[in-house]
Parts: sequence; structure tokens; C-alpha cells
Amino acid sequence: MSRFHNFSQRLHATGTELTPDDEPEEDCTTGKGDKSKPKSKKKDPDMSEETSAEALSAAKKEGFDAGFKAAIDRQNTVMASEHYKGREAQAATMLGKQSMSAEDIVDVLASSPKVEQSALTEEQQRAAAEEAGRKEMREQIGQQGNSGVDADAGGKATEPNHGWDAIHSDIRSRRG
Repeated sequence: MSRFHNFSQRLHATGTELTPDDEPEEDCTTGKGDKSKPKSKKKDPDMSEETSAEALSAAKKEGFDAGFKAAIDRQNTVMASEHYKGREAQAATMLGKQSMSAEDIVDVLASSPKVEQSALTEEQQRAAAEEAGRKEMREQIGQQGNSGVDADAGGKATEPNHGWDAIHSDIRSRRG
């Protein structure tokens, strides 16, 4: 049975009147179980292919614009909420779910604990990196000791040949 079966009766029950042009077509069968080609309405003679394509394009654009505006309004509503700050990542995840309204997201954010800010500002990061570098340098100097070069010696090393003579003599003694 067609979904349009008794359509006119159901429509009259709602209080809406049909004009002869609005009545649905009869079932696609021509008789008792005899199936033939379905009847189809002819194209509207007032609308050309070009006009039809333009109307379709305009309708698509209008639908896209309406959907885009609704999404932006939803995002702005959530971001303007007093419960947004400190829960940005959670809000972004929920905004990605189309089934949740802005009010639902704000309700969930209101019942969620705030995330403590652990990120440092750029200035704090630089200061921390500089302090870590100084600490590492102090540890290295403490392990190895300071160099034996005297800054006031006029660029002359305190050991002759920078210690290579001692290394070469050690190697010669091992060789025999």
C-alpha cells in the first residue's frame, strides 16, 4: 500500500483543504496487480533548466548560510558562558558533537571542575629555560672543575703543549 493511501482523508482531518492541482496521484498500478510504468508529472513548463539550476543553487547557499550562522551562534553562546574559562578543551570537544545544543554544553561545563592552568607564559618559559641552563652549567663545572687556564696569563697555557707531552710519554711507555 502506498504511503499516500487515504492522503486526502487524512489531510481533511487536519482541516486543510486541497485544490484539484494539489491532490496526489493515484497508485502507480493500472489495475489489479498489473504493474506498468509509473505515472509521472511532466516538468513545470514555467521553469527552465537554467532557472531550476539557479533556484537549486540559491537554496543550497541559503541552507549553508543558515547552518553556518547557527554553528557560529552556538559556538559564541558557549564561549560567552561564565563556565567556559578553564574548560576550553572540554568545550571544544563538545562543540564538535552536533547533537549537543549550546545550552546542553553550558550545563555540562557548569558541572565540570575547572582545569588548573599549567601552561606558563612565554616570559615564564624563557626564565625557566635560562635558570635550567645555569643550573646545568654549575653542575658540569662542579663535576669537572674549572679549566687550568689563567685568564691573566696572557693566553699562555699553564701546562706545556696543553698536556699532550704527558699523553705521548704514557703511550710510549706502554709500547715498550
